[in-house]
Amino acid sequence: MVLRAVAVEGYGVVYVSASRERVVFASRPPDSTMCPACKDVLRKPRRAPCGHALCATCARESIAQSGTCAVCRRAATEEDYVADEALMLEISNLRAHCPYAWRRDDASADGSATLDHRGFGDRCCGAIVRFADLARHAEECDFKIVICGLAERDAGRRLTGTCAAECARRALEGHREECAYAARGCANAGCDWVGSAMYARDHADVCEHKPVACRHGCRATMTNADAVARHEEICPVKEVLCGVVDEADADEHTRCCPAMMKRNALARHRQEMCEYARTVACSDCQTLVSERSALRHKQVCVKIRRACTAGCGALVSAADMKQHLELTCPSVELLCEFHEVGCVFRCSRDDMARHYETSTAAHVKLLLRASAEIREVSETMAKDVEKVVRDEEGLNESDRVERDAVLRALRAEEERMLQDMKTLRENEADARKRGELYAQALEKALEDQAETYDAAIAEVREEILAVRGEFETYKSQASFELNELRQAMSSAQIALSEVSARAATITRDGGILDEHKLAIEEEIKHDREHALGELEKATRQIRFEIEDASAEHARKILSLRDDIRMVLNSRIR
Repeated sequence: MVLRAVAVEGYGVVYVSASRERVVFASRPPDSTMCPACKDVLRKPRRAPCGHALCATCARESIAQSGTCAVCRRAATEEDYVADEALMLEISNLRAHCPYAWRRDDASADGSATLDHRGFGDRCCGAIVRFADLARHAEECDFKIVICGLAERDAGRRLTGTCAAECARRALEGHREECAYAARGCANAGCDWVGSAMYARDHADVCEHKPVACRHGCRATMTNADAVARHEEICPVKEVLCGVVDEADADEHTRCCPAMMKRNALARHRQEMCEYARTVACSDCQTLVSERSALRHKQVCVKIRRACTAGCGALVSAADMKQHLELTCPSVELLCEFHEVGCVFRCSRDDMARHYETSTAAHVKLLLRASAEIREVSETMAKDVEKVVRDEEGLNESDRVERDAVLRALRAEEERMLQDMKTLRENEADARKRGELYAQALEKALEDQAETYDAAIAEVREEILAVRGEFETYKSQASFELNELRQAMSSAQIALSEVSARAATITRDGGILDEHKLAIEEEIKHDREHALGELEKATRQIRFEIEDASAEHARKILSLRDDIRMVLNSRIR
């Protein structure tokens, strides 16, 4: 017997099918459900006229080899074997363990699996279901082994990897919470990065929103580069330059306070210690100057009274010193007022009056001599002017002749320019007339070209209408085929109704169990779902064909449009 009995510690004996993968029956199947040829539970049972039931495959092989029944060796054909619905129902009601009742033995070298009832509900599924429901249960089982499949991702990078980890469906959610491929966001406030967990730590190390401690030691933290820059401007412990400017210092290298200190000590420094910021008032002019410039200001203050530079002993301010020297200082040496006529005497302002009293006669002689010299010069200049006037009168006649020649040349040039302007006006009128004639000819040519384009467009419109008619024809044909498919579906439903009626008759006549009836109804339901699925597939196929036809129609229209453009462009050229 191929059906293998296996003893499970603490549970009992189970029966493992050799021809069906991962099928373990909870109890020994009846002999009536066993195939005499393959010694396993029947697959698609077929019953011969002799009464023996075989798998559909086994029956086909026996007929192909000998043309007889594999059990009694009676002659039989493939048409003699018919489906045994009652036997199929019996097989469907057999009880089997869930395929995921198998626990993988990781300690074994070949990775084989064993049935371990101690893991039921924990490491594996302990459900026992009808054989007919086994496939559906396996597909929905919480212990089904599935692949995680989370995609590798990292903002700003193109990645294609996926998680290939296998786990039970019930553990999938928990696995994905801890999976290296699970999506994680950046923990830093303000960062919108999203990527796989495996890249989260690497991103956190380089994230521009990562909190950064102040490098000056003020214990403040910033979250991005802009915040760092703003903090640098207000950090209380950052070393800053005092920078107060002494306007009285002409040297640009020394006029700014060079002291460095923490920003929180800057105000106190400027108020109490900085000689650039602390000011004093000048005692003479009351001007506010820095402490370091007070002495230098005293040296140049215009309000300080100093002794006269000429030595008269008077105290005069720097602002009034010039006026004092020019008008009132008695010690200033002056030049005699008659120096322009030859007196070279110099003396102080106090002695000048005495010089004028004692030197009157000398001054009169100097004046008479200067007057005689002026008279002589005047006579010489009069003679020179008379000679220039005579020379000018001799030149006037030649100047007039030259002037008249220039005027005649100018008049001739003016007449020539007037003639050129007249010629230009005439040429302009001719050009305007030729332009109007050309415009009329061009307008006529454009009208002819427009008529040609209208004819081409009419031809294209007729072609579009023809394509549209072809599409409507295809659409009608598709609708007709869809109606035929619906009629076939209706026929299938009628056939299903007949099968249902037959099942009801069999139930009444043969006294088949309610369980058999349920199985038949389930089979009918399955067939109905199958038929509906086929109808849906056919509908999708027709829809795809219609969409393909629409796409082809659109391509034709685009091709026609391109042809029209080419024709128009060629005609325009």
